[in-house]
Amino acid sequence: MNKRIEQFKKLKKEDRIMFFLVFTTIGNIFMAIVKFVLSLTLPSLWFFINAIFMIVLSFARFFSIRDYRKTKLINDKKELQKIGYKNYLNNGILLVVLGIMYFFVNVYIYYKGTNTAMHEYLTYLVALVAFWSISSAIYGMIKYKRNHTPILKAVKLTNFANALTSIMLTQIVLLDTYAKTEVYNSNLMNGLTGISIGIVIIILGLYMIVGINKLQKVD
Repeated sequence: MNKRIEQFKKLKKEDRIMFFLVFTTIGNIFMAIVKFVLSLTLPSLWFFINAIFMIVLSFARFFSIRDYRKTKLINDKKELQKIGYKNYLNNGILLVVLGIMYFFVNVYIYYKGTNTAMHEYLTYLVALVAFWSISSAIYGMIKYKRNHTPILKAVKLTNFANALTSIMLTQIVLLDTYAKTEVYNSNLMNGLTGISIGIVIIILGLYMIVGINKLQKVD
């Protein structure tokens, strides 16, 4: 065990991040499957949408990990940059598309509302997952903010987008489960929050698409 720990410490910073991402990606896929099952048993359209969103971003991370492994076998700098920029651009386009879809789904919620009331223990679990998602995303963005490797930067931004959707799901669950309808207009609050998050995700995607030139200058 100690030998494995020492081997892990000897890895480059980028390799340690990717090693960690492999496990978190598997965890995210598992959580997405759990949300998908919950969407069928509750039933909840919002859990279904969140699960699909999480699965898509998890596969995006999987392809980022795959591309990073490719770069470990290549010595040509131009080829390395080509793989990195293509991955970064594809993730940016994906976020724009998902952000637009998320925006319109929340417009629907604004008018039609949600129905995700559940047992309080499940509510705590959803809140815990959201807290972990946003904490790890912010930690990664701050700790590795000076790392301009395109693939790693793409992963950090997609992680942040995923964390935002987890926060949104938590708000919906809490309001639908505990809020008094005569006091709080949960449809209004959930709809506006979701629309705002959709806009933020679109901006993140556009930032990545436009930011390709900035990354090229850094390299």
